[in-house]
Amino acid sequence: MSLKNKTIKGFLWNALGKISEVGSEFVIGIILARLLSPREFGLVGMIMVFIALSEVLINSGLKQALIRKTACSQKDYSTVFFFNIAIGIFCYGI
Repeated sequence: MSLKNKTIKGFLWNALGKISEVGSEFVIGIILARLLSPREFGLVGMIMVFIALSEVLINSGLKQALIRKTACSQKDYSTVFFFNIAIGIFCYGI
């Protein structure tokens, strides 16, 4: 398989994943709006903002850097793992 075909296939899978993610979030939002009171729905909205900001910290690009690096050592894997654990604990503590 050529690089062009791999790139197109990867792009299509990525687009499909993103479309399904956004679509499912949209449907879940509609369902929650019907099931919850306005006060509860507002609380869920505030929590979702916090979760989105936490995801930005957790997905700080270290995974992509690890994938891009040609020869990863056990120390590299360990560093990324423990950094993600520390950020997760920090976000949980807030």
